[in-house]
Amino acid sequence: MSNELVGDAVEPDPGLLWDEFCEALKRAGDVLRRPETPSDPQTLAEGYRFLMRMVRVGFENHFELADLDHPQLVPMVGRLLQYEGITSDARYLHALIDGRATHRIRGTRGEAPLFEIGTYTGKHGMHEPSHLIASITEQTLEVGPDGGVEIVLGPDPHPGNWIRTDEQTRYVMIRQYAADWSRRTAGRFALERVGGVPGRPPVAPEAIRDALLGTAAFAERNPMLWAGISDYWAGNVVNRFLPQVEADARTDIAPPSGHHFSCGYFDVEPDAALRIEFRPGRAAYWSLGLSNYWYETIGYGDPTTHLNSGTAVADRDGTVRLVLAHSKPPASAGIPNWLDPKGHREGTMVFRWSRPIDPIPEIRCELVPWRSL
Repeated sequence: MSNELVGDAVEPDPGLLWDEFCEALKRAGDVLRRPETPSDPQTLAEGYRFLMRMVRVGFENHFELADLDHPQLVPMVGRLLQYEGITSDARYLHALIDGRATHRIRGTRGEAPLFEIGTYTGKHGMHEPSHLIASITEQTLEVGPDGGVEIVLGPDPHPGNWIRTDEQTRYVMIRQYAADWSRRTAGRFALERVGGVPGRPPVAPEAIRDALLGTAAFAERNPMLWAGISDYWAGNVVNRFLPQVEADARTDIAPPSGHHFSCGYFDVEPDAALRIEFRPGRAAYWSLGLSNYWYETIGYGDPTTHLNSGTAVADRDGTVRLVLAHSKPPASAGIPNWLDPKGHREGTMVFRWSRPIDPIPEIRCELVPWRSL
């Protein structure tokens, strides 16, 4: 790079680094030109939005959260930012860490029925591959009488709540799941590196340089990654589901412990409907949600765009019957559950099966004319 940053000096042109960042960022738009990428206006518009969101996420990961001497545990997603096919039934926190060091998480447990802290080899789009190393869940988490928790993350065993880390550990995520959050409080947590350097250093030009280059690379790589996963489903399981264990290696999304996924790709015209039926067995939680081509959650927080074990209406024999369609089925159809794709003709269907006692259920699908309902 021609404008090397040394100390506080920028030579020879202070704006050259920004120009080179913008030039590198142009490559991220290539994902929109791929023949596999759907060309309808909604997918392309959401693609532009997704690229901008990945610039935001990339800079946060490569700069705001990149000081491993002072790690920060922050919300990963929210109403204005969804990616990686997340569900609005969960509250996600994440941080980048140095697995060779010892860290401590303190806070309050909260009221989520399902809870997990997991350590990973990396974050998707930044570190490949990303795999779960170790975790602790609500089943073994020790909670104080006042609801307080303390968890140690480190390479050396520790009494109480301890999660193993090693030199490969670069990422930690907290997940809290509830079928209904209306009367529940999420846990609150803070992360610190034990024996870390006190005080944060001033912003260094070298750090900004690395962050801009990392942001451009992330904004190029991450959309390609998730579009590629959508391509897999679109090429193999249109209007049906495939258990995650049968998927190609590139669809490995580093699931948390005790969670199983069955995914598919819907392609439903406005005059059609996808009938879906399954009989859930015993599991602590399940959900069925929709994502667009970019793996952004469709209708985040909108109950018409996803079902779960607390909201679905089942038949007397336990069968859950639903229809994925652009209009709510008439009452005469006798189908109590509706998934609204919010104008998306195509996208990904994500079925989560969590803390199961029984195997993941068979999910039966049939594409039918809307008028047949």
